Amino acid sequence: MGNTEDLRIAVCQMKVVPGRPDLNTEYMIGEIISAGNRGMDIIVFPEMCVPGYLIADMWEDDCFIWDVQAFNEQIWQATKNGVIAIFGSVAIEEGAKGRDGRLRKFNAAFVAQNGKLVGVAIKSLLPNYRFFDDSRHFYSVPDIRDEDAEKFRLSGDYRHAEQFLGIDGYLMPFEVETRIGRIPIGVILCEDMWHEDYPYNPTESLVQNGAEIVFNLSASPWTWQKNRKRHQVVKDLISKCGVPFVYTNNTGPQNIGKNIVIFDGASTVYNKKGDRVLEIEPYADGAFDLILKDDMPVLPPRDQNDQKELFSALECAVREYFAVLPPAMRRVVIGLSGGIDSAVVAAFFAHILGPENVIGINMPSKFNSQATKDIAYEIAMNLGIHYEVIPIQGIVDKIAEATGTPEDSLAYENEQARARMEVLAARAQLLGCLFSCNGNKIELTFGYYTTDGDGAGFMTLLGDMVKREVYQLGDYLNRVVYGREVIPRSCFEIKPSAELKKNQTDPFFYGNLDHRGYHDEMVRAFIDFRKNPEWFLEKYKESSLETELKLEPGTLASHFPDPYDFVRDLEEKWKRFIGTYFKRVKASQIPALSKRALGSDFRESMLSAHFTQRYLKLKEEILGRSE
Repeated sequence: MGNTEDLRIAVCQMKVVPGRPDLNTEYMIGEIISAGNRGMDIIVFPEMCVPGYLIADMWEDDCFIWDVQAFNEQIWQATKNGVIAIFGSVAIEEGAKGRDGRLRKFNAAFVAQNGKLVGVAIKSLLPNYRFFDDSRHFYSVPDIRDEDAEKFRLSGDYRHAEQFLGIDGYLMPFEVETRIGRIPIGVILCEDMWHEDYPYNPTESLVQNGAEIVFNLSASPWTWQKNRKRHQVVKDLISKCGVPFVYTNNTGPQNIGKNIVIFDGASTVYNKKGDRVLEIEPYADGAFDLILKDDMPVLPPRDQNDQKELFSALECAVREYFAVLPPAMRRVVIGLSGGIDSAVVAAFFAHILGPENVIGINMPSKFNSQATKDIAYEIAMNLGIHYEVIPIQGIVDKIAEATGTPEDSLAYENEQARARMEVLAARAQLLGCLFSCNGNKIELTFGYYTTDGDGAGFMTLLGDMVKREVYQLGDYLNRVVYGREVIPRSCFEIKPSAELKKNQTDPFFYGNLDHRGYHDEMVRAFIDFRKNPEWFLEKYKESSLETELKLEPGTLASHFPDPYDFVRDLEEKWKRFIGTYFKRVKASQIPALSKRALGSDFRESMLSAHFTQRYLKLKEEILGRSE
């Protein structure tokens, strides 16, 4: 391990408060002092831990940026105890402008010791996807290199032009003094580690330039199986570089309006072979100490439990959401229909807030079956929540009479949904609390809900979960969280229905606990992986669509006996998806759980459905062949 043997490192996995550098700085200074008292050489904090990361256009507020600079200096002044502090914040270059014509800013890592700034590492690879806008606000190492190269070209002096062909010369380690001697350390930020889709590998450049250990400061949200992928990425990196690697991530949610982005921490230290020697529990806060050794025991692979990870992410989002509300408002009103969605929402909030702070309201019309009413009552009794029954038929009749709405119309269905919302909103206001939206990702994607009706609420808890995941979360709540069947088995078995007309059932092929559903996987393909109808038809023609969507063999044939049925459904769902953005733009906040959540994570415009020329050709081939 070379000069890093016996290096004492404190990995500070902290809960970052976005937009509050005062609170974050106070916490960090306390941890720096404590690390010095424990005899640590280095304490490392996450990316953008001083200002917060997802703060939108506050990055354009120069007063805020200058305030952050003052807090940066307070932090490095706190290192007079000899500890080396590595922390993420925004850096500036006075007198220079960024691409937007404003003060030039960098997503940076500061290295400080003995009350002085040792150096600043600038992020090389700027993410420009999902809710990340780094390239909009920040300058990068390649930007600096390109600017220098242009100045050099304009000077007409080409004697040393080769230094501008790469970025290696801009990625240098910092020499720091530790108890065990001087060590060259490399510092990178989050995306710099995920280099596969970029022309540069910052880690490799730092090691080639002498770094004997690399620190990665991250602000990396939780998504399905992200940490599994990250471990492999780091192992591949270290196989080429052969140095210890320290990954430090923050915890807690950051609310960007349409989405609640959840950071899980899961900070990890890897040895020079890429094996894990320290792995901090997800969502744990605080500094965790490690003394690097050549012969440190390697941690066994952590059990991957998708249901547990999903529950933990939602739990983090909801607990922190309510923690900032006045205690009197930490209650929720839920429309309890007897279906799986509302059952899961009720069970989840009852666990987080306590059953005494959850009010379940069943709002039947003449179309609600006795079965669903009985299930709703049973759920409320099992959870111990307050339960009310407020029939809406009289409200709906009055509205229909006043507006001349016939009973067999879509307008009549929507009047029922809006009547339910009015009941929930009124009860919530009278009680001084919030009311929830129970919709799932399938319903939001295809617009299968009523604007200002069942689409209203303070949060759409299940909005980034397809139906199968809702069932899985319900099963986890029963088996693990409650240890008993609070959501009755009949709730898992009954056919989903909005119960807004006679014999109504949802028009989707959902998944369940045992099987993936076609429309679940269609939504995942449309949203998470940006697939379009052309891709669906191509895979259908090749007879590989079931494999691609991980469906059981025979699924498509059972749903669509004729290719015409398949094409008709595909086009109808694509048109619904594209044409119902006007509903989603008004949707409430959604915790982001998947590779792409509806909301700010998935940027849409008001468009009409388009089918590519190749799609039309494939359609002709498929339907022509079937005749």
